[in-house]
Amino acid sequence: MEKREHLSFRIDSLTPDTLPMARLAQYLAQLSILYGNNDSVHFDRLRKGSAILQVSVMEAAYPKVMQRLRQVGGADAEPDVKKAFHAIDRLLRADHSAATITHGGTAKILEFPGRKVERVKPTIVHQPTTVDGVVIRIGGRDDAIPVALRDAEGVVINCEIRGRDQAKELSRYFLAETLRVSGNGKWSRASGGKWVLESLVIQTFEVLDDANLGDIVEALRSVTNNGWADLDDPLGAWKKLRGVDDHL
Repeated sequence: MEKREHLSFRIDSLTPDTLPMARLAQYLAQLSILYGNNDSVHFDRLRKGSAILQVSVMEAAYPKVMQRLRQVGGADAEPDVKKAFHAIDRLLRADHSAATITHGGTAKILEFPGRKVERVKPTIVHQPTTVDGVVIRIGGRDDAIPVALRDAEGVVINCEIRGRDQAKELSRYFLAETLRVSGNGKWSRASGGKWVLESLVIQTFEVLDDANLGDIVEALRSVTNNGWADLDDPLGAWKKLRGVDDHL
């Protein structure tokens, strides 16, 4: 029989008596992804002394499993390794726990901080905000009607508009022209320092002119006695007027 190595995942604040079966299944599912090598890793038992999920790893696959565990936190970590580690850590935070993976019950290989990580509450700011986008969703029965806009970069912005008449007017532009909407925006800044627009209460909106630059210049040239029809390079003149540098 092939020799096996044993890995133990120890949850510090739970015991076999307090760990529900459904939660045990969630931990095992993510540990299976983290360890990889599915055919060579087998669940042995749930040991006492906190809740210890013990698995056995076939000797031939053990170096591969160790390599995956040592990747965690590194730039070369596989995406599924990172995803599984963070999924397990979220489960631990929800269970007010932390955990470690050890070899043979003593040699610590990997630590999951779980509850030990200080949760930083995001900074919330409400301020006047203007965004451009296309209405991709609108509807609801309450006075505050949900609206979703998609901006030019494909980012979906969650909004709401109040008043049935204004909502009906806005719905005319569903999946149509680009709108410029203004109102009270809710912004949040997480620990990374990036500001994110969480929501926007729309107070006013207007249709943006989607005409391209060539159409605008031709419209100017059609106006009598404004000088645009006499220019050899009206497009260049427009760019110069607007401060556009072709070499940028």
